[in-house]
Amino acid sequence: MTEITVENLFNQIAQLPPPEQSRLWRMIEPLAKAVPVENGKPSTVVENGTPPKKKIEPIPLPDRTREMQWLKEHARKFIGQWVALDGDRLIAHGPDAKAVYAAARADGAYLPMVDSIEDPDLPFVF
Repeated sequence: MTEITVENLFNQIAQLPPPEQSRLWRMIEPLAKAVPVENGKPSTVVENGTPPKKKIEPIPLPDRTREMQWLKEHARKFIGQWVALDGDRLIAHGPDAKAVYAAARADGAYLPMVDSIEDPDLPFVF
């Protein structure tokens, strides 16, 4: 008797007439979509041979109240520039967005607010 392997099974399936292959697929498809369970926990392999996706917890966004207050009080001094803020602390500012972002990253602040300061007296244009 021939050894049972995936390759042998696949070769046998390939020899089935098309209606029988379709019938076999309809029987296997629901099983392929289900995540196998081992010892009461989801298996490490799913239908396409990849591990199941792990749930990633969302990163909580910081409260921007202090940044918004800082902008109300100081924005006019920085018109035409980019500013990076951590709460009410100015991390960096300047006309070059890349440099301001780099300074914010180098500072290590948790999700700093980086914004372009526009002249509030200019008309808003889409």
